[in-house]
Amino acid sequence: MPPPLALLLCTIFVLVLLRIEQRHSAGVSKAMWIPTIWMLLIASKPLGIWFGTSGDAEAGSPLDRLVLSGLGLAGVVVLVRRRFDAADALRDNKWLVALLAYMLVSTLWSDITFIAFKRWVRDGIVLIMALVILSEPNPRQCFESVLRRAIYVLIPFSILLIKYYPAFGVEYGKWSGLQMWIGVTVHKNTLGRLCLIASFFMIWTLFKRWQARDEVPDGYQAFGDVTVLAIAVYLLKGAENAYSATSIATFAVGIATLLGLTWLHRQQIQPSRTGLLALIAFLIGFGTATPFLGGSNVAMFSSTMGRNETLTGRTETWAQLVPVVQRQPILGIGFASFWTSSRREFYQMSHAHNGYLDILLELGAVGLSLYAALLLSCLGKLHSALANDPDWAGFGICFLLMALVYNVSESALNSLAEQMTAVLIVASLIAPSRQMTEPADYYTTDLSSSLTSGSVAR
Repeated sequence: MPPPLALLLCTIFVLVLLRIEQRHSAGVSKAMWIPTIWMLLIASKPLGIWFGTSGDAEAGSPLDRLVLSGLGLAGVVVLVRRRFDAADALRDNKWLVALLAYMLVSTLWSDITFIAFKRWVRDGIVLIMALVILSEPNPRQCFESVLRRAIYVLIPFSILLIKYYPAFGVEYGKWSGLQMWIGVTVHKNTLGRLCLIASFFMIWTLFKRWQARDEVPDGYQAFGDVTVLAIAVYLLKGAENAYSATSIATFAVGIATLLGLTWLHRQQIQPSRTGLLALIAFLIGFGTATPFLGGSNVAMFSSTMGRNETLTGRTETWAQLVPVVQRQPILGIGFASFWTSSRREFYQMSHAHNGYLDILLELGAVGLSLYAALLLSCLGKLHSALANDPDWAGFGICFLLMALVYNVSESALNSLAEQMTAVLIVASLIAPSRQMTEPADYYTTDLSSSLTSGSVAR
């Protein structure tokens, strides 16, 4: 098939999926396109790469800064015009606010202070988008719509780029020479993370729809979800010998957790809050200890996934980075300040391949403690929501466990703007929210009128 024809068919397919999704999102205002576009941006290549204006290697693309800043500003306008009580929402999320505040303060001792500050602004937009979704009468439905729209766009276009536009969708390892599928993302591991999120979300929605036997499912949407799921699972496997083993293992953890929570719900058994908190604390400790133990605690799992005893070079990298942490163990080097261009070249890595180690490098033990407190508070909120909405609370708990496992050998936790961490943050904020009913015209007005909607009480 000629590439232009494949592009046309893929575009039509995506537009049809989006139209079907729109038909099923009567409770979603047009303002939700703001977090949708934001989700598309953080889950794919920067705009500077797509348009050839990548800019300075450290400062990033001016185009990306402009668009993300515009989305953040649009989100603020939505909150102001809806008279949303953001202060009340922030009081309920003190650990998230404390972490963001510490990140901001840590830019002061960074050796790239201004650049670090701009990266902090990028992370802060996550909170704005979460509040925009929370300001909706039905935040969980809205967030589900945001995720589905992003997945409907990113997954089909990833397979298109890989198969028909390999100059954009395929790369070769700098040192290994292995072919790597990257799709709309920047690396095979990033594509693996995108497909992990998409696959789990689609299975969760299909499973939720199957459980609601009293509702008549939409065959078109179900077909679209299954098709996108099949593509995502196919991409998750990746090119031969260059797939993301971590994403596959994390996906298995998510599915096992989903099945376990479903079984407990059917047996009318409430999972122990203390037990779940202990599990979260254990996973954080396990992941933090991994680089300091040279990966010996995960060696058995790596061989099961077909990786060598060095975890594809990770143990060698950890051996170089652990002494750096030991030199500045308390406060770290500063938020988003360690992986400069010179350090990437020196270590021949773009991150530590361990999210906990990256946090220690940049934010020190103080930052890791704040992260741990935030994750434990997320679990507390999700557990409390299990009684009222086991579907969404279960989704959040699964995602929390998946994020903790994923960051043992990959890095996504140290930035709130990474798609996996962003989804976790938003899910934990909206899970305890109450679904509310609004007049029908709230949803059918255009964007300008939806921005001027009245306040939504929480």
